[in-house]
Amino acid sequence: MLDAAGLFNESFYLAQNPDVAAAVKSGVIANGFQHFIESGQFQVRQPSPLYDESYYLSTNPDVAQAVNSGAFASGFQHYITLGQFENRNPSFLFNTSYYLNENPDVSQAVAQGNITGIEHFIEFGQFEDRSPTPLYNSSYYLAQNPDAVAAVERDELTGIQHYINIGAAENRRFTPFIDPEGSSLPNRVATGDTTATSTVFWTRSSATGPITLEYATNLSFFNPIGVLNTTVTDITEPVKLEVNNLVPNTQYFYRFTNAQGVSSVGSFRTPAPLDIQTELRFGATADGQGELMPYMSVNNVPERNLDFFVQLGNTISADTISPDLPDVQQATTPLDFRTKYNEIVSPRLELNPWANLQASTTLYGTWNDQNLIHNFAGGENPALSPQQFFFGNEGQFINDTNQFNIGLDAWKDYNPVGNQVYGETGDPRTANQEKLYRFQPFGQDGALFVLDARSFRDAPLTQVPDPALDSQINQFLASSFDPNRTLLGKVQLQDLKTNLLDAQNAGVTWKFIFSPVPMQNLGLFDSADRWEGYAAERTDLLQFIDQNNIQNVVFVSGGADGTIVNELTYQLSFDQPQIQTDAIEITVGPIGQQLNLGEELIPATFGSEIINLSSIDTITQETKDFYQTLETTSSKDQLVQTILNNQLNQLGYNNPIGLDETQGKAELMQGSYFAVHNFGWTEFVVDEQTQQLQVTVYGIEPYTETDIKTSPANIINRQPEVISQFVVNSIP
Repeated sequence: MLDAAGLFNESFYLAQNPDVAAAVKSGVIANGFQHFIESGQFQVRQPSPLYDESYYLSTNPDVAQAVNSGAFASGFQHYITLGQFENRNPSFLFNTSYYLNENPDVSQAVAQGNITGIEHFIEFGQFEDRSPTPLYNSSYYLAQNPDAVAAVERDELTGIQHYINIGAAENRRFTPFIDPEGSSLPNRVATGDTTATSTVFWTRSSATGPITLEYATNLSFFNPIGVLNTTVTDITEPVKLEVNNLVPNTQYFYRFTNAQGVSSVGSFRTPAPLDIQTELRFGATADGQGELMPYMSVNNVPERNLDFFVQLGNTISADTISPDLPDVQQATTPLDFRTKYNEIVSPRLELNPWANLQASTTLYGTWNDQNLIHNFAGGENPALSPQQFFFGNEGQFINDTNQFNIGLDAWKDYNPVGNQVYGETGDPRTANQEKLYRFQPFGQDGALFVLDARSFRDAPLTQVPDPALDSQINQFLASSFDPNRTLLGKVQLQDLKTNLLDAQNAGVTWKFIFSPVPMQNLGLFDSADRWEGYAAERTDLLQFIDQNNIQNVVFVSGGADGTIVNELTYQLSFDQPQIQTDAIEITVGPIGQQLNLGEELIPATFGSEIINLSSIDTITQETKDFYQTLETTSSKDQLVQTILNNQLNQLGYNNPIGLDETQGKAELMQGSYFAVHNFGWTEFVVDEQTQQLQVTVYGIEPYTETDIKTSPANIINRQPEVISQFVVNSIP
């Protein structure tokens, strides 16, 4: 069986221990192996990339106890003597159960007592390019190391051999979850789902073992309010701890410290109680993907001293290839999804804006289709879905399927969100399902309502073709008013209505409804995916708001890929006139996303999409060519706004983009109500005295993955600037 010499790697040991290498060179000691056996194993020195003493002891408390009691001289001695036969894992790099499950021939030999799993890998598996752990992704390692690719192509060695013999000694990364030269708290920290008295704390440690959370009202953490402890065993699974002993309207600081003694600090404020009126300041964005990290579009958020921040879905792009998950077009496994989420809160080009944002203020959020798969509908029958290949055909609804729950669990793991579940609702599509809807007041100034627009929606209507016949348009519009179709599910819709009335009756000024898809009419382009494709429920909600005189309702929505501000109207049926409401919508831009047009990547902003994806029957080639000649973002915005207003007018939506300033309700301070060519975020501030709402749109010039690869300095030097700013006066 495998002995100590078989597990030892001389070149690795000498590279990791220059003092030993010097002693060997001077002849003080014969070789690194002699040093390790005589002293190194007791000094917690690592003999090989395949064995890590700290990992072994932290993941095997019984072994640690045996070493402390003197039964074994070291964890290494235990592993050689017993651990390898007990199928224990010696390090992050070798997972015995994974290796045996992936290799039935090896499993059979091990079961017969002919060999151990680690012995097989060292003697045979590494040369056959067998993966030793799910954390090792050959495509990732080779993409990061072109010299290894060249050696593999010359058939000199396998990718995993290169890492063991060369890469590990040089501290190269074999997984995006561990950076040997970076912090072992690489995603920093976060809080979320914060109420007046509770919050969820979050972090991820790439070091196994104990981890401690402290929270206090001072940065020195003197006399902390609370100290919580837990243990990290899976470095891909973030730590989440919930507390409920907080004080309303209070600034808090918190600190995670892991087994390596590495700490990371964050801060947040609890909401004010209902009887207090104080300034409210928050931000929101939507639509990002790891290909475009680092997200410089939110680089200024920490300095804005926000009360909270909302991410409106599409946090990742699960069905596009990204740097940390190369060659995987669609995430399917829990590890795939965790890799995608870890990617957006890990440093890239030595910057980590999204993680900095999370550490600076508390978060609320929801998901959208790209968090799982494009255009899915949780309330659809999987057997009838165009994504049956992905979801299978078991269960009444997609939200009953295993694949749905894998994606949702990963979203929950990588967001500081608490666990809430619907009970026996009487509605089969919501009964006992995860509840992502949130309602949270912030004193008298405002209340937050976060919608889940994916988990329970009916299948989308067939999108109107482009170009379309009048009969096709009319059929789509008529079908959208089917009263039996739902976007939110009737239980969530009723919760929203109830809480809107609660907020109005409690005297809360502003009601901010956060939707991952737009509420306003934006025409036929991609309309099946928005509230327009569920027009009966849209009318039901807006009519409820209107008839119950619920004032100062603002829909803050993602999915529009730009800032589009408008007053909201509704129809009783598709051929009826528009009915004006006092509610408005402010869509927020993407944090950073792109589209693949075959051989060309383009930034996925609304302006770029509507020009590039519309047929010449809808937007003439002459107009498209003219658009390409425009040199400024504002001129492009103006052209696209004109195009959109014309399309809306043709459909009878005679409500042009923007807010009516003639009655003194709103005033544009800078820019436009229409900004659809930037990546960025939007800030909302409710004045403590006047209760006036000020909205500021921050943005940067958009870019693609190609731009990052060819001109990284150009991208990371972009800083958010004010693109648009306006104020809206509250209705008493």
